[in-house]
Amino acid sequence: METQHSVNREGKMPEQTQPQQENLKGTLASVLIVGAVILLSWFGIFGLFLDRA
Repeated sequence: METQHSVNREGKMPEQTQPQQENLKGTLASVLIVGAVILLSWFGIFGLFLDRA
């Protein structure tokens, strides 16, 4: 069984286009902010633990 490929007018195979790259700078900033909040809360709770021990 033979498969068919789409061919443009010149008889060449169409060029494969790469998907557009998404801008992930906002995602990186959000992850860093959430990580900083988690670290600050952890150190704050750890400081309370040491103070009360």
